[in-house]
Amino acid sequence: MKTTLGIVTLSPQYEEAFTRELAKAASSYRLKVVRFTPFDLKPASNLIEGQTYTNGQGFVGAQFPIPDLIYDRCLYRHDAQSKKAKPIMEWLKKYPKTDFLNTSISNKMALFEQLRLLSSLQPYLPGCSLLKEPSDLINMVRASGAEGFCKMQPLSQQHAASTYFISFDRKSTFTVQLSSNQTITFSRASEMERWCKKYAGRYFLQFFNTNNQKELLFNEIRIFLMKDSQNQWKRMGIHTKSPAENSLLRYTQKSGPVIGFEHYLNKLQPHIKELLLDDIASIQASIPAYIDKTYSPCFEFAVDLLHTSEGRLFISNIRSKPGRSAFLKAYPEKEHQLIRTILEHAQSMKSQPKEVSYEQKSLHHRPTPHK
Repeated sequence: MKTTLGIVTLSPQYEEAFTRELAKAASSYRLKVVRFTPFDLKPASNLIEGQTYTNGQGFVGAQFPIPDLIYDRCLYRHDAQSKKAKPIMEWLKKYPKTDFLNTSISNKMALFEQLRLLSSLQPYLPGCSLLKEPSDLINMVRASGAEGFCKMQPLSQQHAASTYFISFDRKSTFTVQLSSNQTITFSRASEMERWCKKYAGRYFLQFFNTNNQKELLFNEIRIFLMKDSQNQWKRMGIHTKSPAENSLLRYTQKSGPVIGFEHYLNKLQPHIKELLLDDIASIQASIPAYIDKTYSPCFEFAVDLLHTSEGRLFISNIRSKPGRSAFLKAYPEKEHQLIRTILEHAQSMKSQPKEVSYEQKSLHHRPTPHK
């Protein structure tokens, strides 16, 4: 009898081509793949009106029970659809007969604060603080007494929500990168505070104290890790973006081609290359153990790094639901390996004892009786 693996996303079109290839390969692992959105769940019957994959027909509309395994690929925004989806997903996580392949990071700032306690990672972690009030950004800049750069990102795992990159100088001039080709400059602190107001309480700040103007020009590197069938972390690959010239914050240029890491390394001076490889080895040796201890279940995550032309390296983000498109642009030949790793891990989960017993989840899931 085949185990059902459900891929849940906020939109049926998200990663559609990749999910189809995953479903094609699943039968070799005694898995059946279905896909659905949180809104397809019918709570009264515990049935889902989603799509199931069959050879020859692809994905077709079908009704089915809640799957045995669920792979959560929901990327949330700060919108009505996401607010509606989140409680449904929380309900599913408590459903007695279902296991999740992965979990999400609920508070990114708390994660960074905990990682800063690890001596091996302290050199790579920028200072961070919650954007409680619009004035917090201004106060942080004034306290630093220097020129620098700030990244403003959502507290929660909202990969679809915008992240902003802000540079500032001693004259209180702020330049915000709104998108890959759009910036806005504020010459007064009051203007900057007015812009920040709508993000207060749900974003946090990372402060990068840079020594010179050259170090405002970063390259973005991503390390992509996954667990194999033996529950061991393996590095799937590293890729980077080729920065556009003469942009304010080069690493934000989404139009830059994604390139493999070896190509990037070959362009570096030998001493910077050696330092970068040592730094990456240190980061990769420290983070997986912490992720295992704190965010279970987790079988994939990505570490985003910012690398300066002077050789400094910063950890800027950790994603427990990493996107795959950039990785596959750099390594198109690794698509089958990626699919195989996901399916092998799903298969192995059914043969492992549950971390939370059926009885515990059942008690947690039962509705409170009416008085």
